[in-house]
Amino acid sequence: MSAPSNHEERGAVGTAIIAAVVVIASLVAGKAARDAILLSNFDVRSLPLFVGIAAASSLPLVLIVGRLTSRFGPARLMPLLNAASALLLVGEWIVLARWPRVGAVATFLHLSALGAVLVSGFWSIVNERFDARVAKRHIGKIGVGATIGGILGGVAAERVAVYLAPGAILLVLAGMQLACALAQRLLAGPRTHFTTSAAIDETPSWEALRVIAGSALLRSLTLVVILGAIAAATLDYVFKAGVVGATSGEGPLRFFAIYYTVTNIVTAVTQIVLARTVLARVGVARTISILPATVTVFGIGALAVPGLASSVIARAMEMVVRSSLYRAAYELLYAPLAEKHKRSTKVVLDVGAERVGDLLGALVVGLVLYVAVPTLLLVAAIAAGAGALYIAMRLPGGYTRALEASLMTRGQDSERDASLSGSWSGLGVPIMADAGDLTALSLLDLRAAPARPSAPHVPPATVAIARDSLAERVEALRSGDQERVMRALATPVPVELAPHVVPLIAWNEVAVAATAALRAISPRCTGMLVDSLLDPTQEFAVCRRLPAILVAGEPALAAWGMWRGTSHPRFEVRYRCAKALSRLRVDGGELELSERAVFAAIKRELSVGGSIWKNHQLLDGASDPGTGDDAMLDRILTRGSSRGLEHVFTLLGLVLPTHAVQIALQGIHTDDRALRGTALEYLESVLPADVRMLLWEHVEPDQPRAPARPREEILQALTMSHPSILANLRARDTER
Repeated sequence: MSAPSNHEERGAVGTAIIAAVVVIASLVAGKAARDAILLSNFDVRSLPLFVGIAAASSLPLVLIVGRLTSRFGPARLMPLLNAASALLLVGEWIVLARWPRVGAVATFLHLSALGAVLVSGFWSIVNERFDARVAKRHIGKIGVGATIGGILGGVAAERVAVYLAPGAILLVLAGMQLACALAQRLLAGPRTHFTTSAAIDETPSWEALRVIAGSALLRSLTLVVILGAIAAATLDYVFKAGVVGATSGEGPLRFFAIYYTVTNIVTAVTQIVLARTVLARVGVARTISILPATVTVFGIGALAVPGLASSVIARAMEMVVRSSLYRAAYELLYAPLAEKHKRSTKVVLDVGAERVGDLLGALVVGLVLYVAVPTLLLVAAIAAGAGALYIAMRLPGGYTRALEASLMTRGQDSERDASLSGSWSGLGVPIMADAGDLTALSLLDLRAAPARPSAPHVPPATVAIARDSLAERVEALRSGDQERVMRALATPVPVELAPHVVPLIAWNEVAVAATAALRAISPRCTGMLVDSLLDPTQEFAVCRRLPAILVAGEPALAAWGMWRGTSHPRFEVRYRCAKALSRLRVDGGELELSERAVFAAIKRELSVGGSIWKNHQLLDGASDPGTGDDAMLDRILTRGSSRGLEHVFTLLGLVLPTHAVQIALQGIHTDDRALRGTALEYLESVLPADVRMLLWEHVEPDQPRAPARPREEILQALTMSHPSILANLRARDTER
């Protein structure tokens, strides 16, 4: 599927903003209406009971909606649910006129159980409609639209309370939800997903629960959500009890409407001024912790200065942070999940965990009211906030570990390791002038081999015969006669003859045999091979073929030499040294390379002129291009004159996760904008600014760059996109 044009993208973003306005306006007006109608018909002390019933009844609803969302997709399901909700509101308006208390309960349970599901479904449509980079660029605008919708919803509820009969707000809400259905259908467009991915598997809701239970990260996030909901429930009761005690008649509806309007204005300011900066500087995982920190701090303030004003401020600050910083980070946290898990898992965690927290919060409030110590409500809110803060502060580390584990799993399932691609082609190394002399070998901590027992006495005549035989082999190796050379290489070559075999690897007719002979003895002559590689007078053909031999040598010394070989004047030598270093790393070798040195080498490679960059080629070709995905990528790189780019990515793989780097290289060679965007965003998140600026000149010279966000936001998205990237590359390879 081809990527949309910029015009289509702008149109989709505009539709998303409009949809956000109507969806959140409906949510906010619904909250004001539901609370006012219930508290106008029941004592405030019954509120925890109804909150608990609503939370309990919503749990099976969450499982059902999660299953349906996984099967049909949010773009098809959510417009239907909004239309059904509108019909329910009309029915509740009729019931409310005849049986007020029954209508109040039905309205409260309906809006409490379904409201959050509908909002979560809207954000799921946004997640699936845009690729990660487009979503990052425009999430702030969509968030502002949502905040404006909150303001308009509060104003609408307040005006209805003034000018229309009680209960008329339900008809207004029905109209809003029909508008939501239309807006979400337009947002989805003719396709439900932007990327060229395989059909999405259906994930049962119980399977979603198993996915959450099996992930330490999602378990921690679930606890944060539940504890946050408990804290919010206790603050909410303190706030609403104060409002009911201070108002009467239509006062609660007007007060709640004004309250929601003001909080949404503050949320809009926070969203515009702080959200982007906080996400960029603090990171997604740490931004989550701002919400429990806010609850804890303002809960302590309300406890220290009791009264309606302090409870309103505490509840308002919780709502402002939840709807701005927390919500932005929370939605982006789901972007990396696989689609087959995202659809159902998001509904279960996003809504189900909230409802569990609401239920537990209602139990806490009921227990405190039974004990008749109201101040304990604020203590409970503070305790829940502090617990959530403690867990949230551990999210970044858990997220990183989960991403790394997922990356390794996906890499094993989807492809062979990138470093096993078979090409003995190059990686970058520091400039030789900066590398020091051979005395630096002492830094490698090379340990002497154990002393060997002395050889038995050999008669002088036998020694003489052996010397004559050795001399004959030297003469044969240096004869220039292909048959004699091949006979000399047919049997194991003594280490003493290695200097005479090295020049032969430049002779195409005997290169294979000479290479095999040297690889067999390379652990015992690594130093000599390194000397040959670094000799400025050495023949180019020898230098470019030595890395394939050195990789079998003594690892530490070979790595030392090939790191210096990556600063060789000839590109192919640098390329092949780098590939060999990558192979050493995959085989478990410890490469003592600093990020600073590797990034410096990358900058040198990227700083060459465009004509030189395009002419980077391999004279020998890929010595072993591999099969399957490796061979396919090799053919694409050859056609696209991208050996220089491949070399840069091989260098990156020496200090960054090798799997992720290779997936990114494959991703930027796809013609699917979404997959390419995921790969580029990963690079934005891990590369220093100066390296990133140079790299963009070669991979995306005409595109403006958005600020990079932390690595944990995108690494898993890149990994989960890998099967689609490979499918796209296979299609391109077949076409050509």
